[in-house]
Amino acid sequence: MNKILEDPKLNRLLLAISVSGIALTFLFQEFSFVDAFHLSENLKFITKKILRVLLNDFFMLIFIIAWFKDWRITRLAIAIQLIDGLILLPIYLAIKLSVEGSSEISSPLLSQFHRLIINPTLMILLIPAVYFQKFSARG
Repeated sequence: MNKILEDPKLNRLLLAISVSGIALTFLFQEFSFVDAFHLSENLKFITKKILRVLLNDFFMLIFIIAWFKDWRITRLAIAIQLIDGLILLPIYLAIKLSVEGSSEISSPLLSQFHRLIINPTLMILLIPAVYFQKFSARG
């Protein structure tokens, strides 16, 4: 992986694509092609959230790859994304739909859980954690 990303132009392009992708995912979060299908409100809600998590995680993974150029960190990012998508997201969806329904407005506690899972917050927190680890290992 390191040899592939030695080109600074490619790195800048990947970083620009990833940041643009995350921004566009946020800006168009209310746009949904699932509204064209005749699905229940809960199924529409679930589909929108899963799609948003997948897009955010995909673009954040591109960012992590281009920023760190380190396979170990990329594997850690993939592991965090798998935990996010396969464990935390289903828990969030089950709680959200059983307690509050498919409304976009959440209670304060559930709203923070939403931000942690749906937005790329876990991946963004990975960046300072990696730097902290690197500087701690040197010291």
